[in-house]
Amino acid sequence: MKPGSAGPGVPGIHPIIFDENGKEIPAGAGKAGNICIQNPWPGCFQTIWGNRQRFVDTYFGMYNKNPNSKDWRDWPYLTGDAAVMAADGYFRILGRIDDVINVSGHRLGTKEIESAALTVPEVAEAAVVPVNHEIKGKEPELYVSLKPGYEATPALQKKIADAITYQIGKIAKCKNVWIVPDMPKTRSGKIMRRVLGAISNKGDVGNVMTLANPEIVEQIQKMVG
Repeated sequence: MKPGSAGPGVPGIHPIIFDENGKEIPAGAGKAGNICIQNPWPGCFQTIWGNRQRFVDTYFGMYNKNPNSKDWRDWPYLTGDAAVMAADGYFRILGRIDDVINVSGHRLGTKEIESAALTVPEVAEAAVVPVNHEIKGKEPELYVSLKPGYEATPALQKKIADAITYQIGKIAKCKNVWIVPDMPKTRSGKIMRRVLGAISNKGDVGNVMTLANPEIVEQIQKMVG
């Protein structure tokens, strides 16, 4: 067992990390990539009912170079998770591939940044979204709501930002730290990061009337500008 990590693979299952170009990232390199399973195994996901091509494209299409190959080594299974593999074979999971932000070639897990923000005692909730950047590609932007009894201040914004850079590093520095009255949420309580991402990138937030608190969207838009 290794706190904060998963793996290594159990006997018969061989996880591997590839970069976006299909090149293997060796253990201990300190670089993030996509976790794949190198070999088929008993109980492996077989297909999507009625849509086999979607199954092939989703789980094998990214790294398969020969769709006609019968060699299992040409079909690494994409798990959908991003991670860094340590020299001892353990994996530090960064999150789902869709939840990873590529900042100047460095891959940052949104959950990592959110977890760092949540170490600040005043913070109740945190949500990170990617913002387009001409040079970096993307950069993280952070939204937080506070626990009852606390007020938003520039000093608290700095405290949250400092907690992130202290725990993760300067590469995780957020473009902005927005302290909002509440997060836009579904009726089941899920934070709608899609809406926050649209606000940060000056995009269309879509229909928000099905949210539990649609009024908060306009409030956040006015804050962000």
